[in-house]
Amino acid sequence: MRNITTTTRTVLLLVITILMMIAYHGDAIACPQVNMYLAQCLPYLKAGGTPSAMCCNGLNSLKAAAPAKPDRQVACNCLKSVANTIPGINDDYAKQLPSKCGVNLGVPFSKTVDCNR
Repeated sequence: MRNITTTTRTVLLLVITILMMIAYHGDAIACPQVNMYLAQCLPYLKAGGTPSAMCCNGLNSLKAAAPAKPDRQVACNCLKSVANTIPGINDDYAKQLPSKCGVNLGVPFSKTVDCNR
C-alpha cells in the first residue's frame, strides 16, 4: 500500500472540509464551518500578537454565516469547544480576537462563556 504524504493528507482534509461546508450551505451553521473559518487564527490564539489577514477574513465570514441568534449560539458552542479542546489556546487572546480584527461577532470567544445568553 502506498504511503500517503502529509501534504496529500492536508489537501484531502481541506477538500473534505470544503465539501462539508457545501453540504451545510443554506442550513444552520455547523462546527465544521466554524472551525474552517477560524483555522487561520490558531497561531494568534496560541502566541498572541497581531492576527493575520486570513484570520480576520475568516472571522468576518463567520459573522456573515451566523446572522441569527440560534446560529450565533451554535457558533459560540463550537468556539467554546475548540478553546477547551486544542492545547495552548490562550483565553485572553481568544477574547481579544474580535476587537483586534474589528469584527463584532455578537458572541464572545472564551473557554467559559455561557452560550445560552
